[in-house]
Formats: sequence, structure tokens, C-alpha cells
Amino acid sequence: MKNLVLALALFAVSALGKEHLIMVGGDQLVYNPSCLSAEIGDKVIFQFMKNNHTATQSTFEKPCVKMAGGLDSGFMPNVNNTVVPPPTFVVEVKSKEALWFYCKQRTGTHCGKGMVFAINPTPDKSLEAFKSLAIQQNGTAAATSATAVATSTAVVTSTPITLIAAPPGASAPVATGTGQAPNGGSCVCQCLCAVGQFPPNAGIGSYGGFPGSLPMN
Repeated sequence: MKNLVLALALFAVSALGKEHLIMVGGDQLVYNPSCLSAEIGDKVIFQFMKNNHTATQSTFEKPCVKMAGGLDSGFMPNVNNTVVPPPTFVVEVKSKEALWFYCKQRTGTHCGKGMVFAINPTPDKSLEAFKSLAIQQNGTAAATSATAVATSTAVVTSTPITLIAAPPGASAPVATGTGQAPNGGSCVCQCLCAVGQFPPNAGIGSYGGFPGSLPMN
């Protein structure tokens, strides 16, 4: 009877699959570990460390380009590891085919520096070959992105604004905030103006202090 219970317990554990923890980022632009062998039913848990990374599915041929319909954690900000517990993204392995991932953070061109990850790579399509392609192809991708950003910035128009400083001697506490830029970067800002100097309902949680007055990029 004991042997039957043990066998059932082992079967249940096997059916649930294993969990594989992957540390994303930190002090280096890496996934740690950078590849693994997984069985169907296993779960791969991406844990995001500093500062702002993604786990985005691509193809072997185009390492730094998101695969159409592929998995994507989106940006997971964790400035200086201040998010406790760290953000996570879970991927369940549904086949034994190789899966390829990269970090799409353009600030610092993480993929172009070799920040890639593989599940069940093969001798013909190895992690080393995937990483080499990522570094090789990133120059073209970065140039294309830069051109697109420049074009987009050129057509953006905004209404000039004037920030009213607090009168001399008036109490104007410094308000500090954090946020995420559209390209995935993180930012920290401070407001040195007295809150009372802003128009009603403006200045709190808004880009540039006045909603819609400054372009997001």
C-alpha cells in the first residue's frame, strides 16, 4: 500500500512538471541560466531584477525581432531591485521544440549585447549560434529604430508651457516620482514648484506637470 501511495505521489509531481527559475538582468545583461532543457508541462519562471527588461519570444533566424503571436512579458521595471518580491513572468512548456527569447530593451541595445535565452536548443541551432546572430544583426535593427524615432519626433508638436515657481519664502516641498518611458526606459523626476501654483487637477501624475502639454517621447 505504501509503495502504491509513493508511486501515485511521484506520478502527481511528474504530471505537474518542474519549475525552472531564470534570473533576468541584475548586474549584467544576461538571463541566468541562459538556456535549459525542459519537458512538456514544465514551467519557466522569469524573475526580473534591475533595471528594466523583458522576456520576448523571437525566432532563431531573427533573434532581436518579436515573433508574430509570440510570448512577451512586456517591460518589467525593477529600478535598483527596489521591487519586492521581484516581478515574474511564467511560461509553460507545451512542446519539445526549441523556444527563443530576448530582451527588447532598446536603451543600451540589450539584445545586441547578447541578452538572449533559449529553451531546448539543439546542436544545429545552439544558444551560442543564436547569441552570435543577435549581436551580428542588432546594428541594422538599431539603425532602423533610430531612424523611426527621429521621424516620429520630427512630427510631434506641443503647446509651450510656463512653469510658475513658488514665490520667495513660500513653502514648496519637492515631490519625487518614478515612471516608465514609452521605449521601456525608467525615469525619476522631481517637481520643485509648489503644488498650489498648478491649475486645478493638474500636475499630479502627469507628463511635464500639465496633462497633454509635453510629448511622451
